[in-house]
Amino acid sequence: MPGRTRLAVLSVPLLAAALLARPDEPKPARPAPAEPIASLSVDLAKVWDHKAFAPVREAPGSVELAWAVRSLIGFAPAEVDRLVVTWTAPDEVVAVVTTRKPHDAAAVVKELPRDANAQVKTLPGGVLHAPGAEFAYARRLDDKTLLLATAACDPNGLASHTRPEPADKHALSVYLGPKAVAGLPVSLGRPLADFAATLTADLGEETAKLTLTATYADAEKAKAAAPQLRARLDDLAGWAKGQEKQAAERAAAGESSAYPSPLLDWLATTLKAAKVTADGTSAVAAVEVKPEELVGRVLMAVPDSAFAGRGSTANENNLKQIALAFHNYESAFGNFPSNSYDKDGKPLLSWRVHILPFVEQDALYKQFKLDEPWDGDHNKPLGDILVKLYMVPGRPADAPNKTYYRAFISPKDVKPEYRALMVEGELKGPKIVAIPDGSSNTIMVVEAGEAVPWAKPDDLPYDGVLPLPRLGGPNGTFAVALCDGSVRTFRRAKLNEATLRGAITIQGGEVINFP
Repeated sequence: MPGRTRLAVLSVPLLAAALLARPDEPKPARPAPAEPIASLSVDLAKVWDHKAFAPVREAPGSVELAWAVRSLIGFAPAEVDRLVVTWTAPDEVVAVVTTRKPHDAAAVVKELPRDANAQVKTLPGGVLHAPGAEFAYARRLDDKTLLLATAACDPNGLASHTRPEPADKHALSVYLGPKAVAGLPVSLGRPLADFAATLTADLGEETAKLTLTATYADAEKAKAAAPQLRARLDDLAGWAKGQEKQAAERAAAGESSAYPSPLLDWLATTLKAAKVTADGTSAVAAVEVKPEELVGRVLMAVPDSAFAGRGSTANENNLKQIALAFHNYESAFGNFPSNSYDKDGKPLLSWRVHILPFVEQDALYKQFKLDEPWDGDHNKPLGDILVKLYMVPGRPADAPNKTYYRAFISPKDVKPEYRALMVEGELKGPKIVAIPDGSSNTIMVVEAGEAVPWAKPDDLPYDGVLPLPRLGGPNGTFAVALCDGSVRTFRRAKLNEATLRGAITIQGGEVINFP
């Protein structure tokens, strides 16, 4: 399954592993894709609104979290009522998103990150195709329900789907078919083998109930499995206690551990407290926990770098779309865009405003008064609108209307050899053929270290003398779009100052050797 899809259901393997698997055992071969192998149903409205999730909703990274979820399924967590995901094969995933309010399915799909040059197309049966998106196919089921499918799915089979009714009212329900269970990274042995597993979570105000149900072919097998399930949970609790001790010893020695000690302690206690019974054809393990502890401990298992790889890829994709907009603008008007100024030279609007028609934001662009400043009475509310393309994935700014995507700009009296792509007071950027250093050697847009309102004409000053600004975020890298439309990500420590200064200017005559 692609990495981005795994992020959307990160809680599933974490919860299942807590009851079924040792994390340090080898992974099995993928199960055969001949029949549905697993499913997930989340009452996201109940989960997201629960008081236990307040730390998640109010965290400094909540804007990034909302972006990550929206870029995957088209909606932020707060907009979703229920999410149902079904795996018919490891890469064949169908998701049904039911939202709290009616939505425009076509508009949602248009906003999904996809291949930079790809356009959304309508296929037979009303299926929308967005090449390069995590869910490449989409179909409206009703005014609140959108069906999504990965590129490995057959689009011809999507027309028959209807809105699924949840089989239960659980806050979370995870089903693993027999083939998925057989593929778990643990040797269960008989009679624990050959069963289907369902993990459910029910959220109350003060308690959360976790239930693992193993369903067998007959009651005799279920009865025999119950004591073995109890023993298996005890084994896992003992493993967690051992790992907790090791984690504490590593912490005392100043070393990091893959599994935080508080998480392991909670896991061991929870497993020991589970009650196991035989109920007809099922062996059932159930335990009650505090919702705050459940959420907190699961979040402890999420690595800090969970969005790192995705962020880098999506960041470059954003810059590719911005670079394409620059080129389309140049094709339409004969020159690259620039900031705009009034007759007295006062800055009005940023180049980001002027390329809006070329990034599928023409309706927003038409609302701007082009002779009014970005912070004027009419334009200010428009500039406060979040434009997802201007957000740097993995680096949430301190306000949704701010962006790290900025250009270099030179003063009016700059020496020609130090001139950047844009010059203060000039209403037009250069033509692509008027870049003597070559478009592949000249920076168009860069990921800056400081964010500014996207509608504000506030770029990075460069005159060949001023110290270079800090670029990129805390991970030590920054992305750039070059004037030929290509995008590169550099590590600050690997790009020397002379090379960077040479790439900023359009006619410095430098020989550029990018690392």
